[in-house]
Amino acid sequence: MKTMIWNIDYFCNLRCKSCNAWQGKIFFPEDQIDKHIQEMKKNGIKIVSVTGGEPTLNKSVVDIVRKLKENHFFTHIASNGTNPYVLRKLYPYLDAVTISLDSNVPEEHNEYRGLKIFDTVVSTIKEAKNSVKIVTANMLVTNFNYFKVGEIAEFANNELGVPLSMCFPEQDAYYFQDFQVTNDMIRQAFSYAYENYHRHVFGNMRSYYLEAVNYIDGKSKLQCKAGQEIFYTDYRGKVHPCFDHVEVVLNKKPEWEIYDNHCNQCFTECFLEPSIDRNFEAATLIGKIWWFNHIKKRHIKYIEQRRVKDIPF
Repeated sequence: MKTMIWNIDYFCNLRCKSCNAWQGKIFFPEDQIDKHIQEMKKNGIKIVSVTGGEPTLNKSVVDIVRKLKENHFFTHIASNGTNPYVLRKLYPYLDAVTISLDSNVPEEHNEYRGLKIFDTVVSTIKEAKNSVKIVTANMLVTNFNYFKVGEIAEFANNELGVPLSMCFPEQDAYYFQDFQVTNDMIRQAFSYAYENYHRHVFGNMRSYYLEAVNYIDGKSKLQCKAGQEIFYTDYRGKVHPCFDHVEVVLNKKPEWEIYDNHCNQCFTECFLEPSIDRNFEAATLIGKIWWFNHIKKRHIKYIEQRRVKDIPF
């Protein structure tokens, strides 16, 4: 299904070592919100992922997500989890939430993110899980967590009750020189996820992890569908094929231009995973995440209660 990554602001309340969004203060034009939503409908978009910056800092975010749901889009938001007050207003209109979690160790997560936010993030993830159909924690692979994917997955699975998804650290997407992650580090992280896929509950397709390893090894043959099945709207209202090809503007007219994509030059997760043509695997993953978020813990609790009371099954 056609998917839009909608960047509704270039602004953030954190000081992450790999990002400079906090230096900006640009928000999607309010007078273009309704127009853009209608254009997405006319151009066949079915799934909208609201992102930033930190999207909950946009004062129009509740209005945006509500209107998306009223227009029957599948709605998702990617957040740093530090603004639970706004997220609570969004939950009635959201189908899925992804919240950043870069370590199971509070001090590590806080140091990377630049503020003491770990406890708030953990609380937000737990609350989101009880309010939205599909919730995942998302780890950006870094030089301090690439070797502990298993530990972080166990924390997300067992302590928070959510799968762990992984974000590929595309080098051109990050800004600060003190953020260093090598191809060997990236390969180790994604190899672990691929080889231990059934040991933990992950939030990505297994084939995505294999594609990441193949990309590092120069073996990837995946054809990116950016500009065809997945699109990017920047915070100024321009629709592009992806983050990298912002020189291409597709919405010069209400009926967007057709983009002939033959690119395979990056591995930006938002565009590469939806490009993997495995619909059954993707649908199975969504079902697994929902089941894990909402059914598994209750099922385990039910079994434990019957055992304590010595009730036969």
